[in-house]
Amino acid sequence: MKQRYNLLSLAVVAACYSQTAAADLREQCLLGVPHFQGEEVKGDPNQAPVYIEADNALINQPTDATYTGDVSIKQGSRSLFGEEVRVEQNGEQARKAFLKGSYQYRDNFIQAEGRDAAVDLTSKEADLSNTSYQLVDRQGRGTAESGHFNDQTRTLKNASFTSCLVNDKSWSIEANEMIQHVQDEYAEMWHARFKVMGVPVFYSPYLQFPIGDRRRSGLLIPSFERSSKNGFTYSQPFYWNIAPNMDATFTPTYYSRRGWQLSPELRYLTKLGEGLVATEYMAKDRLDEYKSGDGSRKRYLLHWRHNMSFLSDWRLNVNYTKVSDRRYFSDFDSDYGSSTDGYATQQFKLGYYQSNYNLSVSGKKFQTFDLSTNSVGPYRVLPQIDFNYYKNDVLKGIADFHLFSQAARFDNDSNLMPKAWRFHVEPTLNAPLTNRYGSLNLETKLYATHYIQQKGSDINAEEMKKNVTRVIPQIKLDFQTVLEADKQFFKGYNQTFEPRMQYIYRPYKNQADIGSKRHKSVGLGYDSALLQTDYFSLFNDRRYSGLDRISSANLVTAGGTTRFFSDKTGTEVFNFSAGQTYYLSPSKIDDNSSNSTAKRSSSWALESNWKFHRKWNWHGSYQYDTRLNQTSLANMSLQYKPSDSKLFQLNYRFASRDYINQNLSTNRYGQDIKQLGGVVAWELTDNVAAMFSHYQDIALKKPVETKFSMNYNTCCWTANVYVARRLVSTPSNVISDTINDLFYDNKFGVNFELRFGTNYSSGVSRMLKRGLISYTEPYGIN
Repeated sequence: MKQRYNLLSLAVVAACYSQTAAADLREQCLLGVPHFQGEEVKGDPNQAPVYIEADNALINQPTDATYTGDVSIKQGSRSLFGEEVRVEQNGEQARKAFLKGSYQYRDNFIQAEGRDAAVDLTSKEADLSNTSYQLVDRQGRGTAESGHFNDQTRTLKNASFTSCLVNDKSWSIEANEMIQHVQDEYAEMWHARFKVMGVPVFYSPYLQFPIGDRRRSGLLIPSFERSSKNGFTYSQPFYWNIAPNMDATFTPTYYSRRGWQLSPELRYLTKLGEGLVATEYMAKDRLDEYKSGDGSRKRYLLHWRHNMSFLSDWRLNVNYTKVSDRRYFSDFDSDYGSSTDGYATQQFKLGYYQSNYNLSVSGKKFQTFDLSTNSVGPYRVLPQIDFNYYKNDVLKGIADFHLFSQAARFDNDSNLMPKAWRFHVEPTLNAPLTNRYGSLNLETKLYATHYIQQKGSDINAEEMKKNVTRVIPQIKLDFQTVLEADKQFFKGYNQTFEPRMQYIYRPYKNQADIGSKRHKSVGLGYDSALLQTDYFSLFNDRRYSGLDRISSANLVTAGGTTRFFSDKTGTEVFNFSAGQTYYLSPSKIDDNSSNSTAKRSSSWALESNWKFHRKWNWHGSYQYDTRLNQTSLANMSLQYKPSDSKLFQLNYRFASRDYINQNLSTNRYGQDIKQLGGVVAWELTDNVAAMFSHYQDIALKKPVETKFSMNYNTCCWTANVYVARRLVSTPSNVISDTINDLFYDNKFGVNFELRFGTNYSSGVSRMLKRGLISYTEPYGIN
């Protein structure tokens, strides 16, 4: 479970920040923090012997003794120092020590000094007066008029607390009474006053805050934001530490232009599995431009994620996200979806797993956010039953056998669309031949599928063939080898060549009778989609994912990778992959020429990584689609990263309009996507870190997103200011695909956080994750 703290810690769990940067700030912050000297004594400290040293001693045997002049009393892990100490005894066992005048108290948890104290040497109880204290090995200090210490609690009267260093008055908490719970690592305060630079700014009759790493219930850090779309926004989360294995967060958010939104989140870890349930709810969106298709102004999100293992061999996985309308992720920033996703997934899977077979039952549905006028959405499947069987070393140990079978029911919300049952069996026999020169795999496969289709109930629904059977055999030869160069092409680097060649043959089977031919969004069948053509997918068996479209194949794919390794470190510093598919005959699924590849055409892809310096890395890829006779995808990334908290990255991304339209049901921009941009994130000093990013769409001739964020860190507080300008779709309910319906949402936000000595991160990682286009680590070389 993640750790969360209450308002006055204002600490939010951070994701994997720079250890180097954190260490620098941590070292500075801990310079003035006392450290425990000596070895911690294990066992019951009250049973440890008492050692007393002093310049003078007046002993009244056997009842008491008075020590004066540099008195030192040590017992276990604790020590007392004073000018005058009177020790009362009962026989040979010491009982109490009374310190008169100034004193110092030290143990492995706290150090204190003041005037006049009484310490019970047979327990860990102590009464201190006019004291100032400092936590050991962590930030946290304060004063008290009087205090009572024992094993479990420290009760302080007229006390104060701050995690700031000495002479730093940035913030403090004062209370009439404070109880610090040592084992549970939290403090309670009555009549608490929160002060900033010595000025009271907040009062509470009762308050709790952490003095350690344990989770505590309470208010979390609030956030403030100003957006041209939503107006002023204020969020105030409340964290509830229900149990060690369960917690919840309730976040009311006020949008000045929209109204109130409530966002509860529950996390759990039980015998029934672990997961998260979250909702976001707005009863009425006041924004004039917004109105859903049914006229409702209610906005909501529901998300459930669950993973469960039971009875040793069973697994249950649930991932469910549903929103009230298609513009939800464009209007609201959410941890459970993004406007760039284009859809929300609702699925579950129950599976039984054994060493040589597995059986699962699942269901899946997509909620799409398509802005086109096409009312036909994707199919949902329920149930889907999958069975896999594996058997190695069959046919006298020369082949491996795999059987995949599936039964699935497809349905659609549109009455124009057909419904169907699909029954599929796919046996595979693979005979690998391997020696020191390489490997040759001979694989035979059979695709056997039967459809039972039902025409849509609408009078305009197209006629369907009720029963369709498709049987397609396949044969594949796959050769791979690794060759090492005898001579070094570049001094200090060893080179390898990894050529690969694959031949696939599948006869043609007309599949026009499967699924609808009317609507493009489902024109590829019930669950099929086009595959991308990067280097690695060139060696896939099929052009289409899913089972509804299995194109004919008589093709050869050839490619290879060359790699360079450093002699000194043995690490890979460069690789280059290239591949090409050559069609000996056209690949097609029906008589429609647009679904066929041209004869003797070739698809190819290039990909490369170059780590030309331990701080520099370059990545690039290029993909060509022969069906379109044009470049489909391309990208390049150049990154300089001397540490986790310092980086510079330059990116170029390209996707052709025709390629997007073939893979999606719509393209709202109606043109190529060409984006050029970069990000700079830098820890300028131990206290200051900044991030700036900008992405320009060359095709639209508009900036896509510009972000600036700055973090200021001290030992006891941090502040973050961010500014963003994001290109978003029109806020109106008018459906259109022109670039004139785009506008800019300008945001400004500021957050403050108090630190209690548990987080010294620069904040770079958090800044990089914020925004529509977040930072992505490029594909690197190990």
